[in-house]
Amino acid sequence: MASLIIHSPEGRRDVELGDHSTLGRLSRNRIRINDPLVSKEHCIIVVDPKGKYVIRDLGSRNGTFVNGRLIKGDAILKNGDSITLGATSCVFSSAEATERPRESADRKEAMSSFRAAFGAEQHRFLSESEIRDNAALRADYEKLRVAHELQQDIGHEFDLGRMFERILDRTFELMECDRAVILMPDQEGDMVLRAFRMRQECDRLVVSSTIVKCVQHEKVGIVSGDALTDERFDTSESILIQHIRSSMAVPILYEQELLGIIIIDSSAIIKAYSEKDLQLLTNIARQTAQFIMIARMAKKIEEEAITRERFRRLMSPDLAEMVVSGKLKVEKGGQTRTATVLFADIRGFTALCENMQADEVLQMLNQYFELVVNVGFRHEGTVDKFVGDMVMMVWGAPIAHDDDPVRAVQAALEMQEALAGYNSARLNAGQPDIRIGVGINTGPLVAGYIGASRTMSYSVIGDTVNIASRLCSEAGPGCVLVSHDTYEKVSNYFEVTKLGPVSVKGKTKPVKAYEVVGSKTSPAYKPLRDTR
Repeated sequence: MASLIIHSPEGRRDVELGDHSTLGRLSRNRIRINDPLVSKEHCIIVVDPKGKYVIRDLGSRNGTFVNGRLIKGDAILKNGDSITLGATSCVFSSAEATERPRESADRKEAMSSFRAAFGAEQHRFLSESEIRDNAALRADYEKLRVAHELQQDIGHEFDLGRMFERILDRTFELMECDRAVILMPDQEGDMVLRAFRMRQECDRLVVSSTIVKCVQHEKVGIVSGDALTDERFDTSESILIQHIRSSMAVPILYEQELLGIIIIDSSAIIKAYSEKDLQLLTNIARQTAQFIMIARMAKKIEEEAITRERFRRLMSPDLAEMVVSGKLKVEKGGQTRTATVLFADIRGFTALCENMQADEVLQMLNQYFELVVNVGFRHEGTVDKFVGDMVMMVWGAPIAHDDDPVRAVQAALEMQEALAGYNSARLNAGQPDIRIGVGINTGPLVAGYIGASRTMSYSVIGDTVNIASRLCSEAGPGCVLVSHDTYEKVSNYFEVTKLGPVSVKGKTKPVKAYEVVGSKTSPAYKPLRDTR
């Protein structure tokens, strides 16, 4: 009877396989694996007519790997094969499993580590005056050459996958090994396979959890002269399965942070690695740690540049910089707050575009939006959205000032002034002028980042927004209308004309409205950034 040795986040267990065994996260599977990276019904192991055990993926989200390779279709399992499902690793054991090799009499002599005595000739690179063996000199030179070329090869590579491939390629040139792997911790801190190379494609790839735990715990390099007789690895099935003789593992450390582990091994040679080899592999691991940190920094800079560019389209440069620096949090969800909403819309836009080509309309809109948005940014407003010829801006979200209503109304007046200058140039060029109506309202609303992680946009919703939009619809060309709530907060700064109650769509009662006709005095604040 065949079985699976399962190493999951819950620990180790041995499970016998039947003729038809499904593996997955749900309890209805014959073999349940409680791993969030495993699909509900991940894969199936069946016995074919020839009595062979065959594994088949069932369309899982993260795939099924046998000996480190993603399977497509059916794959026949052999004794000792490694099966990886999400963060769970399994070892297939058939009835023909080989017995554990007997321990050699010189067990302690075969066992070695980086602390063991190899002899002075092996421990260090000799000085020029100590060199007696020309062959040893050539061998040492070759190893140093490959290590130097490795540094040159990966110095400008920021993609970790390609970087690790090059590191393992060079490691195969440096060392006598049949397998080499690089592991990195996942979000839970468990070491997962990130890259591997095998000298023979038919080799089985099973990473020893015993070696991994040893390096994780001690954060030092390990060399084993004969892993099959090494007391430290008594319980490691992977070493028995792959008949590993020599093994070496080093931590990838950056200021005591464990970024990963490099493991190499040989199935053919006992005592294949000296402490000098360990020093070389440790140096490679140190270089790898530096390059990982450089790659992280490059990615962070790139993400910050994208974030900065994204938010500079929505808010003033000062606010965008606060988002990038982390002073202003960007997260999904909403919060209730009081804010002032401004809508600006071109009057007679349809008639204006009747005799214009599409590209001319687009150019006109871009120039118009550039003009009004720059004015809004100058007063620390945030762009919520553009809809056709309408722009919506907000004061008080995501960052609030004590005088947000004043800022919004002042911005509206300056938008009208800026358009007057812009229209002079248009009229001189024989083009029709652009006139806008502006509606402003202040009150409670819900504000937050909405959408998927890569396409989040900041937005506000609520009755306050709806009233501002309706006031904009009522505003004539060159007119700025404000609600009563806004008027109460700006009456000391602006001259207004009280209008009769305005009936707005969606409201049963008319809304008190006021037309802003000018400033009483200079605003009581100074914009943080003057881009005029």
